[in-house]
Amino acid sequence: MTPKNRHTRILLAKNERATIAFCAACDVVELEIGALSLRIEAQTLQTLSHLLKEADTRLSYYRLEKAGDEKSQMSDLNFH
Repeated sequence: MTPKNRHTRILLAKNERATIAFCAACDVVELEIGALSLRIEAQTLQTLSHLLKEADTRLSYYRLEKAGDEKSQMSDLNFH
């Protein structure tokens, strides 16, 4: 007996920490990050991608600002 709906997953991306696969039968993208597994509709992948890029950019700016503040505080302490 052949199943009506075959769930063939297509590997979209993979690294040492995460895997992203696509199930064409379900039109779902599956993200596996460590022990976390998340299934989202394929059309949501682009929205999630933009959101993650925005968060990454803001985190980078935050870290740069924090590093600048710490450097400024250190230079205030180094006076003779």
